[in-house]
Amino acid sequence: MIYRSDILTFILALIPFLCCSKPVPERAASVVLPDSLAGMSLAELRDDYRHRLFEEYLPFWHKGAFDNELGGFICHLNDDGSPVDDEKNLWFQGRAVWVYSYLYNNFGNDLCYLKIAEKTRDFMVERMHAGNGKWYERVHREGTVIEPEGKSVFGALFAANGLAEFYKATGREEDLRLVKETLRASLQTYDDPNYEGVFLPGELKSTGIRTQGHSMVILRLLSQLLTHQPDPELEGLAENQVDLIMNKFYNPEYGIANEYLGHDYSRIPGFEDQMFTGHSIETAWMVMFEALRKQDRDLFEAAKKRFRRYIELSWDYVFGGLGSGDFFVFGSTDRQPGTDFSVKTMWLQCEAMLGCMTVLEYTGDHWARQFYEMIRDYTLRTVASNDIGVWDQAVDRRGNKISRAGYHPKRKGNFHQPRYMMLNILSLERMLANHGKLTPFPE
Repeated sequence: MIYRSDILTFILALIPFLCCSKPVPERAASVVLPDSLAGMSLAELRDDYRHRLFEEYLPFWHKGAFDNELGGFICHLNDDGSPVDDEKNLWFQGRAVWVYSYLYNNFGNDLCYLKIAEKTRDFMVERMHAGNGKWYERVHREGTVIEPEGKSVFGALFAANGLAEFYKATGREEDLRLVKETLRASLQTYDDPNYEGVFLPGELKSTGIRTQGHSMVILRLLSQLLTHQPDPELEGLAENQVDLIMNKFYNPEYGIANEYLGHDYSRIPGFEDQMFTGHSIETAWMVMFEALRKQDRDLFEAAKKRFRRYIELSWDYVFGGLGSGDFFVFGSTDRQPGTDFSVKTMWLQCEAMLGCMTVLEYTGDHWARQFYEMIRDYTLRTVASNDIGVWDQAVDRRGNKISRAGYHPKRKGNFHQPRYMMLNILSLERMLANHGKLTPFPE
């Protein structure tokens, strides 16, 4: 005999399943973070990164790359830190201002870091700003112009990104003005149907192309600026970039992000199945960071899901490491289907570890731990195998050091490596402070 109370109990037990199309994800109350990561305790891993950053990486840049007299950074360097030329590139100046400002803002307010940021900022603004939000791309050490305003807005956006973090350190209104002026000028240039600042593959010839890489850099600038400078106009711009990334560049038919779209954000015939793996992985963690700022758990979960898929599609299951370039769903006579593993960049391995650590910190997902440990092991065996503190730029599929086509063979990276290490240290410190529980999602 079935009693009414039994039927009621059964119905109540079904309510969670009737209301949810999928199981409720585990949260901080039920998930415990691992005691160890990458073969070390969380405290040991944090200390390992602090050693690599403060005792190995930063000292390298003070051997000759930082111009202590005039300010600014030279990034074509020998392995002993000595410059091979006197070029100062806008990308590197803006990135350096960001790195040293971030060090000051988040690692003890050390005035030495602020001084380096300030001298680099002053050189960049006084010698490389062309006015009205435009910037010279490359100059000699003393500021003589090598290359005037470039076709691409990336350099200008990196300059703005550095100035935004420097503004957080100093509160100088002039720098905030320059950030907004540069952002508006860059958006105006990018929105021109004749824009030619996109690094296109050989078979794609056009102007006005939209790329995920542009939205990625614009979103990251806006997301960081809005953490310490509320602005309704900028908030709207950030929401638009998130929408473009999640709903325009993303191709649901194949579960990938297209790197290239037409000027009206339409799919380009013949490139519907193409993804630039490096930007897709990097962009996904930036959307997760924006979701944390916006306190938007649904956006975080959506970006996390895509981040995992991009990692899984990009991982070399034979030799290890993440391929950084083209992924094609379909093959043809001139296209190999899948991921191009011929170049594995240092920067992508760093970006992937940054994202995996973020997922682990806020969700505890086991897959994030697995990939974090595999990527870190691969990175330390390949691009980080030298003993100079600054990791090599790229390796081939088997892990042999190579130079990337189109880049100076002596180029040293002053951005991706320190950014990932700094953000990993801060994640680990929060995890330790929370005594083995997940970092609570912002509410």
